[in-house]
This record gives sequence, structure tokens and C-alpha cells, in this order.
Amino acid sequence: MEADSTHLRLSVLAVVCVSLVAALLARLWFLQILDTQEYEVASEENRLRVIHEEGPRGRILDRNGKVIVENRSSIVVGIDKSAHEELDESTRNELYENLASDLTELGEPVKEEEIEQALVDDQHGPLELVPVAEDVDEEVELFLAERADEYPSVVVERRTVRNYPYGDVAAHLLGYVGEVNEDELRARQDGDKPYLLGDEIGKAGVEATYEDELRGVPGSRTIEVSATEEYLGEVMEERVEPAPGADVWLTIDIDIQYFAERALDEMMEERREAIQAVGGTFPVPQGSVVIIDPRNGDVMAMASSPDYDPASLVSGISSDLWEQLNDEAAGQPFVNWAIQGMWAPGSTFKLFTAHAALESGFITTETPYNDIGYYEVPGCSGEQCKFTNANEAPAGTVDTEQSLTVSSDSFYYWIGDNFWRQTDLYGETPIQDSAELFGLGQPTGIDIPGEAAGRIPTPERREQAHQENPDAFPTDEWYSGDNIITAIGQGDVLVTPLQLANAYATFANGGTRYQPRVLSKITQPLTLAGDPADPENYEVVSEAAPVEVAEVPISDDVYDEILAGLQGVTTSSLGTAYAAAQDFPPAWPVAGKTGTAEVAGKADTSVFVGFGPSLPLAEPQYVIASIIPESGFGAEVSAPVVMRIFEAISNGQVPAARTLESQATLTEEDSDSESPYGSSDTISGPVYGNDYGGTD
Repeated sequence: MEADSTHLRLSVLAVVCVSLVAALLARLWFLQILDTQEYEVASEENRLRVIHEEGPRGRILDRNGKVIVENRSSIVVGIDKSAHEELDESTRNELYENLASDLTELGEPVKEEEIEQALVDDQHGPLELVPVAEDVDEEVELFLAERADEYPSVVVERRTVRNYPYGDVAAHLLGYVGEVNEDELRARQDGDKPYLLGDEIGKAGVEATYEDELRGVPGSRTIEVSATEEYLGEVMEERVEPAPGADVWLTIDIDIQYFAERALDEMMEERREAIQAVGGTFPVPQGSVVIIDPRNGDVMAMASSPDYDPASLVSGISSDLWEQLNDEAAGQPFVNWAIQGMWAPGSTFKLFTAHAALESGFITTETPYNDIGYYEVPGCSGEQCKFTNANEAPAGTVDTEQSLTVSSDSFYYWIGDNFWRQTDLYGETPIQDSAELFGLGQPTGIDIPGEAAGRIPTPERREQAHQENPDAFPTDEWYSGDNIITAIGQGDVLVTPLQLANAYATFANGGTRYQPRVLSKITQPLTLAGDPADPENYEVVSEAAPVEVAEVPISDDVYDEILAGLQGVTTSSLGTAYAAAQDFPPAWPVAGKTGTAEVAGKADTSVFVGFGPSLPLAEPQYVIASIIPESGFGAEVSAPVVMRIFEAISNGQVPAARTLESQATLTEEDSDSESPYGSSDTISGPVYGNDYGGTD
């Protein structure tokens, strides 16, 4: 019995032992055979790191192939995160103190706490360089190279950043780039050109609109590291080379752009001096010039003053710089006044009132009106019923042509009042309808972000505005007086310089309203070493075509009548812009309209828009609009700016725009006489207007 029990125990023990051995063998087989691949993959991932590399950003060229935005090498001082981790706390603190002190002394101000904060920022991976100072001078690079032992973990490398050969020329139109933020990252995470935090992205202007085209194709390099994150080398067969982005060609002519900016800035400075000379305090805070080809909507120049230097934003925008760029006292340099500024157009609006009156049949081209210097609303008594010309100066008997040439306010007061009195015949908004046909009161659709819509007031919009903001619009009623001042581009009428230019372009070409554009074509360079403008060195990806938005009905007799009036503005001795255009060559005449808009508590807004050549059987090629607020009369400020530009264009003497490099080579003597259009006389005459419409 005992023997049987012993035998049983031995048998059970044997079974247990065999089972344990079998389980051990099975586990060993699983580890060696089934799990080998998984462990190999995990091991591979642990020892390999993929480093993202941005592709070179595409260049921006003007219509003639001149490079106006490119890339250049920038020196960056940074800290190698992995090497920094090996330093003890005492060494780190000493490093922060010395690096901040020496960089500041070398003209690159950095604070210790900024260095520490950058190192804990999670946008930089463990093997990435953490930037401490960007775009530094070569002097800094040499200083740190000579003292490498004193700055453990500090690395100096060269990166590619945006370069602007012409400095601040066309800054608002071109825009700028900056680091992609989390919102932008989320919006583009599924794109063909993936982003990582720290990558560059267009923030404004062309850089933003054509980000997808300009952005290069990212590449990558794979490196091998040890268990302690020590760099062991690159896995060359895994390398993916980055590819350059496409080049963007614009409709802009950089020479005309440069000339327009200089003409605008010089006039604004003259006006400041003139205002100060008579004891005025208005600063002439902003100004703009827009030039459009009326045959297709090409924007050839877009000047906005004050401007900013996009190169100053290459390393990011500090809070101090942000405040400077948005300072109202400094004219808000960050604002593109050409598309974001909204002002009353004054008498330049009379074109649309005349169009409405003639096309509706309210008047004919021969309808006379006796301008006695003012218009009184029939059946109304009191000062609020009387609307005057500037200084109540009578214009005598005028028709539509003459009313435009001499800028008779009373003629248009009369039209505005009678339209409102006869709504049963003409509806409530014939003037507004005409203005909107020409594109006012709505974005033009230009391919630059941030465009303002302007405002064309109507009875319905007055009611809506009152409901939304009763303080600014204390009544929801629309009166005859509202229609009267709307007819001369005052009251609640607001336009942008671009809208005004495009509206006149629509008239100039006979009624086709184009969508303004700055894109000409997209090309892909075959090599970055060659000339980007050489057709042998690129492939055309796409070409922009004119976009017709609307066709405005303009009868032949209506067109001829209005055109004759606009031609008289510059060619007749009675014309409001005759003084600004009297020396202009008759072989290349300009038609146009002055405007002077009053703003409560401020100096007048000066407006002028013109087109040329205005010849029989010839298509106008250029429309130029200028608006300069708080500066004076349209005839004395904006008109001379526009005519200076027209003069240079008409005689083929627009000087080549100067790059920063060429400007640096100018001698002081050259600099003193470098005005692109010669000397200009100081403007004389009154500075402020008195009545609605002022002195055009």
C-alpha cells in the first residue's frame, strides 16, 4: 500500500516536471519565434529618430520677373537639448547667465528666463535645436565659435529665412511669414505638405493667400541614437530630400510700385509741413494709392502708408513691436489701408449718381440745371433744408458733363432729393443700385486677405444699423437729406481705395467689372541655381485668367457724356484738377474726378481717381486712385500724387526700383537728389474745407 502511494507521488511529480519543462519550452519558442519581429520593431524605433526638414519656400516675382521676395541664410544661436540634459544644474545656470549677458552685449538682447523658458517649450523635440537668438550678426557666430568650451551645448547654425531685396516696398501686399500656431496646424494637418510646430507659414498678404503654392515639400533625415540618446550617425538610405515650393508671379510692377510709394510718402510729408505752418495739428495719418489695369483687373501697384519692414518680423513679433505696428498715433502701420481703410469718397461718387440719373431717364445728357451755389429742399424751411456748394460758389447753368468738370454739388443735391421724392417712379435706391453695380459696398474679391466691404447706405440698412447700434445711429428713419448727401458721396458712404479704383476701371472699359487680382502665374523652378525668370529654368504650373464679375449697363450716350465731364476735370481751365494736370502732355490725356470729403472734427479727406490714356479709339491702360485722409482738398493733394505717377508712366520714365543693396551704395550727394520724379513745389492754398464736398 505504502509502495503504491510512493509510486503515485513520483508519477504526479514527474507529470508536473514535464509540464513545467513543456511550458518553459513553449514560452522560449514564443519569445524566440513569434515575438521576435515585434521586439525587433520596438528596438528599431527606440534607436532611430526621424527629423523633419522644411523645403525651401518659393520666391515671389513681379510681372517682369524681378525677384521681390526670396530666401537667405540666417545665423541662429541655439541649445542642443540632448547635450544640455547632461549638464549639472550649476553648469546650466552659469550657461544661462553668461549666454544672456554676452549676447546682449553683442547687440542681441536675451534674458536668462527666456532661455530657460525656451528649453521647456514642448514644441522642440529632444534632438532639435532650441533657438535662443535668431538672425544674429556674423560677429556673434565668430565670438561663440572662438569660445566653444565656455558654452557647453550651445550650437550656432545657419537656416533659411525670407529676404526682401526691396525692403519695405509693397510690404502690405506681400505680407510676412511666421511660426505656425496650433490652430493653423490643426487646419492643415491633412494637407500634402505636413507641418510641425516651429515650421514657417504665411501670415498675411500674398504669403498667406498662396501658402500652399509657396510652401516647399518637407523632407526628413533618420538618425541613429544610443540608449542614452547619444547621436550615432545618419541612416542615409532613409533620407528624404526636401523640395522647393513653387514661385509666385504677381501682376505688380515693382518699379511702378516703388514710384507710387515715393510719390505718396513725399506728398504726405509736404501736407504735414503745410498743416503745421498754418498752426494745424492734423497729422495726415495714412494714405493709399492703387493702380489697376482696367482691361483685365490686374493690380499693378498698391501703396499703403505708413508701412512696415517685413524683414523685422523674420524672427517673430515681440509685444513691443506689435504695439508699434498697431499704434493709432503712428497711423497703424500694420493696416493695409488700400483694402482695409474706408473713407467717404466725396465728389468722386458723382459718377455713379450721374449714371443712375441718366440711365433711369430722370435726366438726359442735355438737361440743364441752374446752380446758384446752393440747393434748398422744396417745402422745407430752416438751415437744415439748405445744402451748399463750397463757399456757396455758384456754377451757373450746367448739364451732366459740366457738373462733373466743375464738380457742382447743387446739381447732385437736386438729383438726390428728386429721386427720393419720386420713389414711385425710380424706387428707393437708384443711386445706391448704380454704386453697387460698379462694385461699391461689397468686397472686390481680390486675392489678399482682410479686405473691407465698404458701405453704401440705404433706408433698409439705416433701420438695421439703428437696431444694432442705436448710439451711432440714433434714428431708423431715412430722410430726403440722407439721399441728398449720399448723392455726393458723403454721409454714411464709405469706400476703400481699391473699390474706388475698380469702380472707375469698370467705367473706363465700358462696363465690365473685373475681380481685381495680384496673381499672374505659378511656376515650378527646375533648379534653384538658375534665373527664376528664365523660361528655360521653370515649368508653368498655372496661369491666372481675368475674372468678369458683372456687366454694368452703360448706354453709349451716357458713357460719352460722363467721359467728357471727367476729361474736362483735367483739361478744361474750369476743371477741378486742371492745376494738377495743366503741364501734362496732351498726347496722353487723363480723365478723372476730384473728391473732398468732410469728417467731423478732422481735416478733409483728399480723393482723386483718374484713368488714361483717355483717347478716342484707345483703351485706357491704367486707373489710379488715391485717398489721403486729414490732408486737404482732392485737387491739391491726391490729384498731384496721381498725376505725378501718370506723368512717369506716360513718358516711359518710371525709374527702376532701388534694392536695399543698391541704396546702400548711394553717396550722400546722390541721396540728396534721389527724388524719383524731381523736386516738387510746396503746395499752397487753403488746408481745410468748409462745406459738404469742400473744394474739390
